[in-house]
Amino acid sequence: MLYLLLLIPLLTAVACLLPLGIRSWERINVMGALMTGVAGLYCSLMPFRAGGGTRAGSFLFIDEFSAVLVFVISVVGTICCLYTVGYLRLDRESKEVAEGKTGRFFGLLHLFVATMYLAVLADNLGVMWVAIEGTTIVSALLVGFYGSRQALEAAWKYIVICTVGISFAMLGIILTFYAASGILASDEIRLSWSFLYPMAARLDPLLMKLAFIFVLVGYGTKAGLFPLHTWLPDAHSQAPSPVSALLSGVLLNCAIYAIIRFHLLTSASAGSNFSGKLLVVFGLMSMAGALPFILVQKDIKRLLAYSSVEHVGIIVLGFGLGGALGYTGALLHLVNHALGKSVLFLSAGTLAQKYHSKLIPRMKGIGQLLPVTATVFMASLLAIGGAPPFGLFISELDVASRGFQAGGMGLGFVFLMIIAVVFAGLIYFAGKMYFSDLPTRLTGGERFSASHLLLLLPLGLLILQGIYMPGSVQYFLFRVVSFMTASGGVY
Repeated sequence: MLYLLLLIPLLTAVACLLPLGIRSWERINVMGALMTGVAGLYCSLMPFRAGGGTRAGSFLFIDEFSAVLVFVISVVGTICCLYTVGYLRLDRESKEVAEGKTGRFFGLLHLFVATMYLAVLADNLGVMWVAIEGTTIVSALLVGFYGSRQALEAAWKYIVICTVGISFAMLGIILTFYAASGILASDEIRLSWSFLYPMAARLDPLLMKLAFIFVLVGYGTKAGLFPLHTWLPDAHSQAPSPVSALLSGVLLNCAIYAIIRFHLLTSASAGSNFSGKLLVVFGLMSMAGALPFILVQKDIKRLLAYSSVEHVGIIVLGFGLGGALGYTGALLHLVNHALGKSVLFLSAGTLAQKYHSKLIPRMKGIGQLLPVTATVFMASLLAIGGAPPFGLFISELDVASRGFQAGGMGLGFVFLMIIAVVFAGLIYFAGKMYFSDLPTRLTGGERFSASHLLLLLPLGLLILQGIYMPGSVQYFLFRVVSFMTASGGVY
């Protein structure tokens, strides 16, 4: 099933690159997205059914932690691929995209999903590095897909910064290899997580600390941690909205996944204080660093991009604090942010198409122009802001509670103040867009469609999680947290 999970999007990508018609490309995209999503959801349950990690061959492995990422990619990836059908139709009507480029876009989109699956399923550190670099190359082509000067500049900036950053991660992998070679014969060395974790306590702690620093800088660049985030606002603002949703909702989480894998390994080798404190520092820096940029933004997609920097900081902070509350809050926030931010980017993209602008001052009266899309946009903005009854309120409360518990009043107070100010800024912008008068040049009206159902699904999951969490979900979460605390320790 793990190989099939990689094979389906690859075959879909190849089929979409064939010289077919638009309708054929759309059907292939829909079929491939649904099949990949079902396979991904099935694979995400495998570790819980089997009572532990499941291996496929030499390089693919899924455990409780990677299953969470597979679930996120399955849900967000499927929704984005399906939503793209209607999104590209509007782009073709406005002559933004040529008809012949539709198949290429679908093909690159499914190839992007395949590389992200490989990044979280790879048991080998080198294969994971190659997969994450692969996500950079494929997504850079999607970022520059419109071909405008700004889009090409953003794609070039993205690929250069992330490639330089990920080179530091390679140095971290080399140092990890060297730390392992010091205790085993060279022919026994394997750079796999399942091989390194049991022997983590025997790894050289000084080498592992140095390795983690390189990994944090390298993969932190891809994750958008402040001040390594400089590619992120440009790429998110210029990419087609389904691509922005995948970048923010899934790709950043893949980089966080790699960082936390090394954090657990370093904690078992050198103690959790070192890597945990670094994660806490970078988490708070990302939250605080994104704050002023959020408050002064005029571009709606750049606003959402800086919001992603803040939420990445919350996730990393939770993992750095550790403990049951910290890990629970971070895991929930990782999933919740992916669901909420994907809806935000997709709905914001539709609004930008209708207004022919991404500037917030020009997007007036959205509630009158597109009442359904605008209402979904407002609800997802409240969710991302951490308002109850959405699930992000629960996950932020968990992280805040752990912050008061582990870092004292100062850490908890700073955390709450930042998210409160960010929430106020988001609501200010949303109010100006929703409640202002519609320009006379535009006429309002919108019918409920299948695209709206795609947006309501993740919103419904966020509301359900904030009100009631089923016992089965609590059990799965308990299994993941137990796996992480057993592997990495507590800050």
